[in-house]
Amino acid sequence: MKVVLFGDSLTFGYGVWPKDNLESLLKAACPSWDIINSGVNGDTTREAVERFATDVLAHQPDLVTFLFGSNDSAMGEGPYRTLTEFVLHYQEMFDTLKQEYPQCQILLITPPPVDETVFMPWNYNDRIVPYAEACRTLSKDYHTLLADFHTALCHLAGTGLKQLEIYVQEDGCHLSESGYLVLRDCILEACKKGGLLPT
Repeated sequence: MKVVLFGDSLTFGYGVWPKDNLESLLKAACPSWDIINSGVNGDTTREAVERFATDVLAHQPDLVTFLFGSNDSAMGEGPYRTLTEFVLHYQEMFDTLKQEYPQCQILLITPPPVDETVFMPWNYNDRIVPYAEACRTLSKDYHTLLADFHTALCHLAGTGLKQLEIYVQEDGCHLSESGYLVLRDCILEACKKGGLLPT
């Protein structure tokens, strides 16, 4: 099965050794998968649409994971994309993928929470939550697989997200080695529910 991991720096593996990033963890768990990492640091769904043909469609995938929202929802005029634009971009990519490769599975991943206690955080959780919820709605509307990474990390981090520092790097947003293990498990569980892996 050919799998394209499509996303921003969380998919790329910013700040961790290659052996600890999502691509390596999934390859170890599913050695029969042909995995292409199409994560790009700093990307939003706007840039994703622009590179969708070359970085996703050209690989003729059987499964595509989508993880965006951390940059789309961020503060500042540079990366910020409105929630409406975020949803429209996802809809455009999903429609295109279904038209080009009707049998391709989509696995949508909710963007994770951030640690707001760090100095000058890149983002805030009240900005991220609507984007995570939009992903859940999109997953229902398009009948995709869903890895609710946001909910999983919120649960593990406990009340007030006090333990979130275990799962993110010192910048408060990029994933640590432990965070990538949780992301891997969320994806594998979604694939099991979707019948792509044995339970």
